[in-house]
Amino acid sequence: MSNFKNQILIVLAIIYSSILVSAYFIQYVLNVPPCQLCYYQRYPYYFATIVIILAFFKKINLKQVFILLLFTSFVSASLSFYHIGIEQSFFDELGSCTSDTKSNNTENLLKELQKQPVISCKNISFQIFGLSLATINFILSIILVLLYGIFLKYEKQNRRNN
Repeated sequence: MSNFKNQILIVLAIIYSSILVSAYFIQYVLNVPPCQLCYYQRYPYYFATIVIILAFFKKINLKQVFILLLFTSFVSASLSFYHIGIEQSFFDELGSCTSDTKSNNTENLLKELQKQPVISCKNISFQIFGLSLATINFILSIILVLLYGIFLKYEKQNRRNN
């Protein structure tokens, strides 16, 4: 793999690891518990990290990396868009984002109440520059979708010219 391609992969690895480190920093250091949808929004970043590692070990080529990352960023943008919609009351919350302690059985009700509290996806518990983390994730994901799309278009034009 060329030096330029390695540099691209290193930059991508830094971007994706920084996003995950930031999420864990907010959760564990700043003690801001994430909702269930916040956890779901991390999955595309885990997948992207695996894709980049595979590229470092030359298991997939750079074009495949960008196709997979384009898809991953689109999934991330979709999840964060849905989360923003919940925050703004455009969509209903997921079942996993609400606490449903209705139970006929006293034992089950007690077990439910002893569990970790369910964080509502509707509540914005942390903001940066007045933007929720879901909004920041959406903006970043859209930027990445556009960048990957531009790269793939550029790569396709280069193949035609050569």
